[in-house]
Amino acid sequence: MRRLGIWPQLAAVVALGVLNGGCILIPEIKDRIVELALTGDTVVEFHATGSSGVIDELKTINLRDSVDLVKILDDAGVDVNDVTNIALSGVAYRVSVADANPSKQIAGGSVTIARGGGSAQPLVTSFTAGAGAVSNFTTAPLDAAGVTIINALLTDWLTEVQGGAPAVTTITYHATGTTTPAPSTDFYWQLKITLAVTGKVKVSVPD
Repeated sequence: MRRLGIWPQLAAVVALGVLNGGCILIPEIKDRIVELALTGDTVVEFHATGSSGVIDELKTINLRDSVDLVKILDDAGVDVNDVTNIALSGVAYRVSVADANPSKQIAGGSVTIARGGGSAQPLVTSFTAGAGAVSNFTTAPLDAAGVTIINALLTDWLTEVQGGAPAVTTITYHATGTTTPAPSTDFYWQLKITLAVTGKVKVSVPD
């Protein structure tokens, strides 16, 4: 396991205590175990287009290709065997390319999610968003069934990274809803999934 040094070199420390007799107090350096909170995210983009006013689009991704879990841990100095938890942190949506009509909206937007060839479950419940201007990410209302699917995938993926059996990490999104007003629609919107990872790491600190 890599050790994160967070105490500057003693020779560079100015604020050392000095005893009455002129002796320098050298703090003792000890190892401590701390828990780090890390994040990773993946974004999938949908294209709402046409004259029907209906959103109905499927997108399949492989989460292992979208989020480099090993690199996230390695950059933080966390050994894969010292990960204490991995789970879905949140889901957000935004309009990335606006519709030409500034009053265009997504109405009754919903997203289901399926893992591998499994059955689809609701992830994002009914939401409304303005599509006539580019927007920042907004937290999406979630359904527990979809969250359970993602968390099970993440648990299996972590087991694989730790040397266990290969995990099924493909997920299929099915976005539905309507756009108003009619007739023509042409804009892009994105869905972002954020993962939270916690892990223990050894650091050297003054005692």
